[in-house]
Amino acid sequence: MTTTTNTNIPTPAEVYMCQGERALNRGTHYIEESIWVYLMRDWDGIDRWVLDPVTVDGCGLDSGLDGARNSECMCEDKDECNAIRDRMDRAALPSADDLLHLLAVSLGYTVTRAVQA
Repeated sequence: MTTTTNTNIPTPAEVYMCQGERALNRGTHYIEESIWVYLMRDWDGIDRWVLDPVTVDGCGLDSGLDGARNSECMCEDKDECNAIRDRMDRAALPSADDLLHLLAVSLGYTVTRAVQA
């Protein structure tokens, strides 16, 4: 897992821009994807949601869009944009562990693994 700084937090000038406008403002393309995080009712019979074991099996999570999209990109070079979308469509989706780190960086947290007894 490679951790990078979060450049997705809007600058004050970008606060009211859509994501496509933010990408255009930064001279890049807006490519999006979503993932499924599977939940289930707690096996202990408690009425609460817990992560389904398939979510934390170490594999990449499932796409919620059936592939990367660039339909909201506001660029003028659609050939380049489509090529980038196609590359991102082939990039591995994050695992649950990867997602944990992506969320931590975006939300300003530091993640440390609990000591296993």
